[in-house]
Parts: sequence; structure tokens; C-alpha cells
Amino acid sequence: MNFKKPYIIAEIGINHEGKFNKASNLIKLAKYGGADAVKFQVFNPNTIAYKKTAKSTQHKKTTKKSESNHEMWKRLRLNLNQLKKLKKISSFYKLDFICSVFDIESLEILKKLNCKFIKIASSEITDLYLLKKINSISKYNIISTGMANLNEIRRAVKIFGEKNICLLHCASLYPCDPSLVNMQRMQSLKKKFPKSVIGYSNHAIGIEAPILALSMGAECIEVHFTDNKRQIGADHLLSVDHHDLKIVSKFAKNIVKMKGTGSLNISRTEKQNRYFFRKSAYAKNQIKKGDKYSFENVIIRRPCKTNNLPKFYKLLGKKSKKNLKAGDNI
Repeated sequence: MNFKKPYIIAEIGINHEGKFNKASNLIKLAKYGGADAVKFQVFNPNTIAYKKTAKSTQHKKTTKKSESNHEMWKRLRLNLNQLKKLKKISSFYKLDFICSVFDIESLEILKKLNCKFIKIASSEITDLYLLKKINSISKYNIISTGMANLNEIRRAVKIFGEKNICLLHCASLYPCDPSLVNMQRMQSLKKKFPKSVIGYSNHAIGIEAPILALSMGAECIEVHFTDNKRQIGADHLLSVDHHDLKIVSKFAKNIVKMKGTGSLNISRTEKQNRYFFRKSAYAKNQIKKGDKYSFENVIIRRPCKTNNLPKFYKLLGKKSKKNLKAGDNI
């Protein structure tokens, strides 16, 4: 797995609120925002939340009190026909179509979608049976590492092979406080798994964390994506909109250019600016042959006609070997 530039995933996830038209519009907005891929979640409500399962603190704050956890997931589920149509829309906009999978039944659905990558959410990293099944149908996969310790990550990596995965540093907090982002963990993953693509999945509010991740070498960025950050819903608060996404995407494109080669040699364009920004020694007034050079008869100024300053300073106090008019380059 290799990306020529940092790969940007717009995680639409469940921000479509179970509405196909909203999901379709979010794909369009992701394209405007400069994403490389859109991602959806495929799950069975009966396995992701039992009927009596309590809501998380986040979901209690962002969903209706009258709606149970199971009812919420049931409402947010997209069926196979809808996912097929959304994949076609993504192809129209030249966006890769990626899905997270949360159970074996949903993996059977993904077989029929032929996704670019399959995403393994942080919650599924210890479901080794599911991971082995994913590995049997998908060559390259993306894994979020939230809540996982090093041994759990190693077990998952061993299933897929280090070269075949992208590992995303992730803090499974919704939203994640800046003090708990711990971006250096991403670099620790790179040291432990040097053959893997390493990136960051964001749950912090705003775009500061993705920008920081890119600055620290992230090869893949996943951000939750919405059309309205103020909308009531499970993930809207910690999502970016297409204006935010455009900033992140532009930075991702430019950061490769800005890193350069590391060569100490200056560019041809920069060399040309020597004439305009460096200085040369010029005769301030007429200098006759035999006159001594001094700051009384010489001025140091732009432009740099010749790179003569190092030589000139050695000539101070010495006699001129020729007649010079005011303005002549020494």
C-alpha cells in the first residue's frame, strides 16, 4: 500500500442520518472539499447495539432521549441497494468508496460492493475472526487503533501483513480533548511498523489535529464529515464541513511539495533572485587609478551585478588599478 500524497478520507459514516439524498449530497460536498475518498459504515443494528444497550455519554447528548441505542442504529443503517447507488455516485465524482464493517453479515454485503479498501474500526480490532475474514476478501485494508494496546495492534497486523495495511492513530473519544490527542503515538506506530502506511483518524473538534498530523508525517487522514456541524446527531459535533475539508486537503497536497528534497543547493529560481536581493560594491563617486578604496568612495548597494563583496573587503585600503566612474561596479 502506498500513497503518492497524503490520502484524505471524508468519513460520512452515519452523518447522513439514514437519508439517502443527504448521503448523496455529502459525497458531492466531499468532492468540493478535495477528499480522495468517502467512507460509510455497514453494520447490523442487532450486533452493534442490543435492544437494551445503554447509550454512550456522547449519544445521550446528541440524540433524542426517546430513541433507544438500538433504534438509533436501525435508523442510521443503509441497505445494499442504497450503498450500490452511493458507490456509483462516488465513482462519478472520482472518489474512492470505502466502508467500515462491524460484523460478518455486513462483510457479506461488502463483497458485493467491491470497495477500494475495507476499514476496520477501532472497536473491531480485537475481533480476530472478522479480521481474518476481511483479509480473505480484501488485499489492502485500513485499521484504526483507538483503545488498542501494542499487543492488540500486533495481532491485527500479523493477520494482514505489515505491507498491506494502513494504521491510523486514533483516540476513541467523542469529541477528543486536545490534551488527549497524543499525536506522537502516530510516530511511535511508524517506528513499530515501518513497512505500514501510517496516518491519523480524527475525533477532535476543528482541523488543528489533522493539520498537525500532516505536519508530523501522516500519510492518510480520516475526518468525520458533515454538511452542518451544528446539526443534532451522533457525530456532527466532531466533524468537519467542506470548507474545513478544503483547508486540510490543500495542505495535504502542498506539504509534499514543501518538504522538498533536503538538498543544500538552492533552486535555479532562487539563484535568479541574487541579482535583485544581494548587493555589490560600486564606486560612490569618481575613483582615479591609484586612489585607495574606502567607504568614502565606495557604496555597497543593490543590485548584485557581480558577487564581488568578499573580494572587495580584501581591497579596502588598497590602490585602485583603474579609473572608475560613479556607479561603476568594482
